[in-house]
Amino acid sequence: MCLIKSLQEKTVDRDLLFLLSSMFFRRIVMGFLEIVRGIYFALIGFDPLVIGLIIGAGSIVGTLRSALFGVLSDKYGRKIFLIIGSFTSILRMLLFATSRDFWILLLAQIVGALGEGAGAGQPVVSGYIAEKLSGSTKRTQMFSLTAITNALASTLGSLAAALPAYFKSTLNLNEVNSYLPLFWAGATLNLMSLLLILPLKEGVSKRHKVKREKTIFNRSSLKEIGVYSIIRSTDGLAMGLVSSLAPLYFYLRFNMSSESLAPIYAVTRAIPIPIYFITPLLVNRFGYVNCLVVSRISSGSFALCFAFSNSIESSIIAFIFYRVLILVSMPVRQSFATEIIDTSRTGSLVGISSSIRSFLRSSAPIISGYLFQISQMYLPMVMGSLLLMLNAIQFRIFYSGRTE
Repeated sequence: MCLIKSLQEKTVDRDLLFLLSSMFFRRIVMGFLEIVRGIYFALIGFDPLVIGLIIGAGSIVGTLRSALFGVLSDKYGRKIFLIIGSFTSILRMLLFATSRDFWILLLAQIVGALGEGAGAGQPVVSGYIAEKLSGSTKRTQMFSLTAITNALASTLGSLAAALPAYFKSTLNLNEVNSYLPLFWAGATLNLMSLLLILPLKEGVSKRHKVKREKTIFNRSSLKEIGVYSIIRSTDGLAMGLVSSLAPLYFYLRFNMSSESLAPIYAVTRAIPIPIYFITPLLVNRFGYVNCLVVSRISSGSFALCFAFSNSIESSIIAFIFYRVLILVSMPVRQSFATEIIDTSRTGSLVGISSSIRSFLRSSAPIISGYLFQISQMYLPMVMGSLLLMLNAIQFRIFYSGRTE
């Protein structure tokens, strides 16, 4: 109801509608790519450590992208970086579809990391929304609405991960080639996302943009960025350890294909949707920090259950609860970031913190791949669980009593 009211109040204008639509197509691609990427690499002959290196390399580039695009978008505007990110995402899908060479796939993952997530990443999107909307309530509503559309798109994308089995039977393809039509479809969807970015107008006037260019950082903002970066680093490494190679984990341990994983990932994206409608109400009632603390403790607990689940059923249930709790907290955290610093520095805050977070998270697939290879498959989940608990403590220590 809260989000429906926001639509009636025209919280979402023409530009934000274009942005949401662009992100919708992009999230469909990310929805299936998250599932099929590791399995596809395994099918073409790469071992877990190599798979971890390829995926981790993209995360390393994402480290540079987040900081660079975040800071530069504060100075020069958001649109150009959304366009760059969309273009590189198209290129990744084309390279995936046309080559099985290790170096080409590594390049594809590196290039694609420049457009990971929402165009040029969350720093640019968060900065754009912060400039378009004033007030914590409207921003929380917008981030919740974004989460809903992303969840719907990701649900469709997760279900699309089952398409290789369909292509295999109907097009008479072998198991490896059955993934290629999906990559071509991903390139097309990313192209549609790019076309929707082109009509966007910047979130601030040129007069205000010139004013903000004079100073990007001051002592207060640097301190805020430093504290927030520490917190984001912890949750990034935690989620990377649990999530980055989860599809490969299910494939290696339970012999589950992308067709089997598709409905599981779809369910984890669909369940949070009704919760997103009441997220602004929960934030107003309990505050940002309390919501984030509870979500981190709960998700960490289920990650621990995931680590020690011996049956396929219990592993699936624990993983679903872990994913749902992580996803439900995302719009809360995104809105929270826009409230702890001046709007003109939102891109820098989110960009630099995401950059440091991505740097640590980039090691997660490599660590997980190594542990998988030496048959210690439960350890990444245990480590991730403990880090999520630590993250809850960090939010309580650094932000207790703020933006409540």
